[in-house]
Amino acid sequence: MHIKKIFVSENQQTIYLIKVVAFFWLITKIWSYKTWIADRRYPLIPPSDVLKYIPDFLHLFLFGLSLLTLLIILLIKKNRILLIVLFSSELLSCSLDMVRWQPWEYMYMCMLLIVIINFHKPKNILLLIHLFLVSMYLFSGLHKFNRGFLSSVWLNTALINFFGVPMGFILKYKLFFVGLLIPIVEVVSAVLLFISKSKKKISYFLIFIHISILIFIGPFGLKYNSVVWFWNLALIFILIVIYAEPIKRLDKNMFVGNWYWLGLWFLMPLFTFFGYRYQYFSFSLYSGKGDQMYICISENNNELRPYFEHGVNRFCEGTSYINLQNWALEEIKSAPIPETEIYKKIAAYIRWKYPDNKMKIILYNPQTQKIVEL
Repeated sequence: MHIKKIFVSENQQTIYLIKVVAFFWLITKIWSYKTWIADRRYPLIPPSDVLKYIPDFLHLFLFGLSLLTLLIILLIKKNRILLIVLFSSELLSCSLDMVRWQPWEYMYMCMLLIVIINFHKPKNILLLIHLFLVSMYLFSGLHKFNRGFLSSVWLNTALINFFGVPMGFILKYKLFFVGLLIPIVEVVSAVLLFISKSKKKISYFLIFIHISILIFIGPFGLKYNSVVWFWNLALIFILIVIYAEPIKRLDKNMFVGNWYWLGLWFLMPLFTFFGYRYQYFSFSLYSGKGDQMYICISENNNELRPYFEHGVNRFCEGTSYINLQNWALEEIKSAPIPETEIYKKIAAYIRWKYPDNKMKIILYNPQTQKIVEL
């Protein structure tokens, strides 16, 4: 009942929502600050070659502008001009480097634009963000229905690395396919969140899922992908705010008037299954899909030495090597965008910056076992 006393109106609910988004967006950007500047070793990959010549200070300026705007949004009443400035700054910054299009960035950008367009329509804001959440949980679950998820995420990461279950025990009790319960639960939760009259109860279950994820990959678990910790915390508070009061009924006019959002969230993600849309824009998260990049490089490369992997790698026998995923998570605190065209640009950049006759760059798909040299 305490939450209901706080949110006395839909307008007040949206104010709290904006504050929650601004707070966690601010923390996330500070934590992953090297993602947003040009002074780093990890390749800066703009969508167009023309943007390669943008001066470094512009990256820093846009980063500072976003931080300042987020801080002001936290401290004052909601202001449409400030929200437009923030959206413009983020859009420009993301247009200078593809790695900035992280799934959490995409979520915040969508929510921000929803508020800007419906600034004086708090009911629309709450309804649209509700639909966004339905889409996110739905497609996050659908993308996990594959053997790559069962093998790399469920078997290796969860059962073996986190729980320490012996392989013999896994085989004996056929625990491998138990991992299919995870996407089933996500998809069912999304459907119930959409059709159920008890959306608040479903939101409690989703909060439990995010707490479980934090236990799994957080500082007391695998200590993996730290920037996502803040995203899961943000989603916990967003769920609390959105479903604090009953969601108003979706009517025909609401669907017709917001057809572009529905197309973006429910139609466009379908193209990802056929390779026509970026995975992160369709919330293909921890799905086991996509390639992994390995950079076989001379041990004399002192600049990249901090990111060398330890142990033997079958792709780079006799040479040092770097796992691009681990390099990105360590230096810029963001995961690489798992798209072939971007991997090719990263490979070209690395070959240009670090000329090395021994260099070999490999793309490996754990699901298909396919190996491609770039």
